[in-house]
Amino acid sequence: MKTLFSFKTLFSFAERLAGPLLRISLGLVLLWIGSLHLQNPQSIVVLLSMSLPFLAFSTFVYVLGALEVIAGVLLIAGLWVRYVALLALVLFAGTLTIFVIAPAVTGFPILNLTGQFLLKDIVLASAAITVVARDAAMHEAKRAQRTHLASRSGDHTLSPMNSEGTQVNDAVPGEQTHSRPS
Repeated sequence: MKTLFSFKTLFSFAERLAGPLLRISLGLVLLWIGSLHLQNPQSIVVLLSMSLPFLAFSTFVYVLGALEVIAGVLLIAGLWVRYVALLALVLFAGTLTIFVIAPAVTGFPILNLTGQFLLKDIVLASAAITVVARDAAMHEAKRAQRTHLASRSGDHTLSPMNSEGTQVNDAVPGEQTHSRPS
């Protein structure tokens, strides 16, 4: 007897949805946070003045906000995902350094409101790592599939790439070829 609902179907759907949903939601969070930094940099300048005073300038916060907005848009659009998520990881790691550099600002280990607010960056950093890993795995799987298809079909137009990003030489022996110098 078939049921309308099965956990296998639900888990399969969740597996297909997880990657894009995490990427897009991380992008939305970055877009939102960056927009707030651009709209009102003063609260971040105050936080920086208590923890990282050499960065406590509106100009720095505007640059930070612009990077967050750009990263958010690129993640939502699905462009350069691995690299943008790595940038996001650096941004979140920078925020988390406040716990180490200025624990009094966060109230660590018994967190005050500022510490509780900053603590969310642990989850966001984990999300960024997951987005990087999933995107890298997807690209590696596609590359392996292209290599496999090229070797099965004998089609040399889909020649595999070596670890340096240059095309593997499939030329006939004795034929002159050109490759990128090392």
